Amino acid sequence: MQIRRHLITLAVLVVATCTGAIVATTPAQGASAGSVGATGALASAEDDGYGRMILLLDSSGSMAEPAGGGQTKIQAARTALHTVVTGLPDEAQVGLRVFGAKVFSRKDAGACTDTQLVVEPGTDNRDQLSDAIDDYEPYGETPIPHALEEAAKDLGNEGARSIVLVSDGESTCDPDPCKVAGQLQGNGIDLQIDVVGLSVSGDARRQLQCIAENGNGTYYDANDAADIESRLTRVAERAIRPFTLTGQPIVGGPETSPTPVTVGEYIDTLGPNNASKSYVFTRTTAGTTLRASALTQGERGYVDGLTIEIFGPDGRCGYGLTTRTLDVREITGVEAIAGAEGGATLAEGCDQPGDYRVTVTRSQGTTAKVPFGLRLTEEPPVEDVGFTAPTAGQVDVTPPQVSGAAQGVQGGASFANATPIGPGAWSSTVVPGESLLYRLPLEFGQAAKIGVEFPKAKGATAGLFGRFPPGVHIALYDPMGGQLGHPSGATFVGKPDAVRLLTATPPVSRELTDLSGFKLNGGGDFTTSGDYYLGVSVQKEDYTVELPFTIDVEVVGDAAQAPTYAGGATWTVADGTTEGEVTTSPDASESSAPDDTDATPVAGSDDDSDGSATMLGVGAGVLGVVALVGALLLWRRRQA
Repeated sequence: MQIRRHLITLAVLVVATCTGAIVATTPAQGASAGSVGATGALASAEDDGYGRMILLLDSSGSMAEPAGGGQTKIQAARTALHTVVTGLPDEAQVGLRVFGAKVFSRKDAGACTDTQLVVEPGTDNRDQLSDAIDDYEPYGETPIPHALEEAAKDLGNEGARSIVLVSDGESTCDPDPCKVAGQLQGNGIDLQIDVVGLSVSGDARRQLQCIAENGNGTYYDANDAADIESRLTRVAERAIRPFTLTGQPIVGGPETSPTPVTVGEYIDTLGPNNASKSYVFTRTTAGTTLRASALTQGERGYVDGLTIEIFGPDGRCGYGLTTRTLDVREITGVEAIAGAEGGATLAEGCDQPGDYRVTVTRSQGTTAKVPFGLRLTEEPPVEDVGFTAPTAGQVDVTPPQVSGAAQGVQGGASFANATPIGPGAWSSTVVPGESLLYRLPLEFGQAAKIGVEFPKAKGATAGLFGRFPPGVHIALYDPMGGQLGHPSGATFVGKPDAVRLLTATPPVSRELTDLSGFKLNGGGDFTTSGDYYLGVSVQKEDYTVELPFTIDVEVVGDAAQAPTYAGGATWTVADGTTEGEVTTSPDASESSAPDDTDATPVAGSDDDSDGSATMLGVGAGVLGVVALVGALLLWRRRQA
């Protein structure tokens, strides 16, 4: 990827009909599109959203070399690691492994297996970690392949797991560590390998970048002592809060033999190119509303997307699709609704008792299977919709009014660990290739105005890409995780001092069931109160630099009357039905994943499924937006 040198003077706005992402691109002469994707953890996440992490540290002799600022690399690393350990959340399980610490020369026996687990992963080991960091000394060779394999074993086989590799050189041992990283990630798709390269260039840097790429992680350059501290702190914060999926492992069936499910959350896998999984939900009460959503980060480096469909006894009752681009890690989330009303209802009797098939289809990808989350809820029959907006579905897209200094926050990597924000100004940073999530609660009657601003780049950062960062994306998600459209007035504006992206929501109202009535590109479900989500991402580039930005949030309106339900029931997306009673389908435990299904369930054959998806796309061109209808969605940046 060539580094961007110039900025087109006129910025391009893309409001993506299917993805619901506002995309700001700044094409440059000679620049080509980068690519990045992600797979998520295929095991239930803890409530706190933390994974298990191993710090994998290079202890080779070259770590004694200067790092700039009057310190050696090892001294700078020690300082940084103490900062990291001090800032670790109490709930985070972290361990420490070193390599190259015992055997001096590659000619000596055991040089390529020279790695030791110094501190086992745990939550009550902070003093041990601190002591081990002080004992960390440069000595031998660089056996990265074996160290990666052992670090993966340290983390076990289940749950969200991260390796943070810190190295200043190229591996001195076979096999190719880049291939090892790919094999480890392929064997456990909930494993992520992030890499910090200490003052590296040439082949060494390319190898470390490849390890991160194949390990579903991010590569970070650290070129002096100050860089080492900031990069290590950042990568550790990200690594212990990886993208995770929550739910019970399950294996969906073909359309002719769907797997029974009840209200709840599940995790399954999908193969590429229209592979699908099907599930059956039995409704026993008339008038309920069935909501189903699916989400994934898809496959690295490819256009990826999901379609979800709900079929009732008389035909299709609910439908949704969404797609993401090649070069961002943005979460793909999609929702379908089957009820008495709604623009997505395509058949009669979609709120009546009976068996309802839910089919999730993956629209693109190559040969890799990817995990996805499936969520189902059943809302009781509505007796009164409660709050009704004066002008249903209309959206006030004007800059949010905020006051006070911006509060610093770190974005999360998934819905499970999205950072809570509210009305006011917030500041954060993102590295090219990252996608961050922020959680904003909205009650019935409340609407949100959101502005995201990237200031003009200065100094060395400006030399990388010009005045503004390339490929800035923002997306909105509803409480089910479904991606939302942006209002027709959403804007991207490039000015001399900043890039500003502006979006908004309508007031949350159960009345907004006819999605076709929204004045929104791509529509969306704003009929439930709860946590809405803002995603901010920047396309992947060949450099790693923290890009600062601010988020302004204004919540308009007071909390208003919620819907009332039959039988005195109360219901929310987060809690389900908590009072009253709605009869649901029988327990599906006997028909879920077979006993031998572990944390990486795989259906008998993704290729046997016959689900299909029709996709709509929007492409961006300089000075205009061109609609494309076809089998997939691509965003193209054209030269001015």
